[in-house]
Amino acid sequence: MNEPSAADSEQQVFFSSKPRLVHMAINIAVAPFLLYLLGAWTWPPVLQHYIVFTITFLMAVHYARQRWQLPRLVLDANGLTCGRFYPADNIYRAEPSLRSVTLTVLADGRVKNKIISLGWASREDCQAIQQLLASRFQRELPE
Repeated sequence: MNEPSAADSEQQVFFSSKPRLVHMAINIAVAPFLLYLLGAWTWPPVLQHYIVFTITFLMAVHYARQRWQLPRLVLDANGLTCGRFYPADNIYRAEPSLRSVTLTVLADGRVKNKIISLGWASREDCQAIQQLLASRFQRELPE
């Protein structure tokens, strides 16, 4: 077993990649324009089209603001929080996968594999998260 080090007691926080957030917000905002490309809406735009453009623009801004400062992954001495909380005592192994990490956890008295997608992270953050989790969680499974 690994002894807890000073680095383990610190809190590691990872946020969504800013370029990915901007990209997703732009995708949301320009989605109604696809209706023109598909021929579902006729040109020129009318009042209803402008209302839809305004609503989707506001949705895109809300999406980006909500995720801009909200941490996506938090790792501390108590455990891992990424969508839900995984206590450190219940995590036995973390194996890097392609833009994800497979956790082997003890849940409800059974050993289960949980896949944590890291598609929201930048390439550097993804590699750092994978290395951090793989080095911290390498214990033998209970029998």
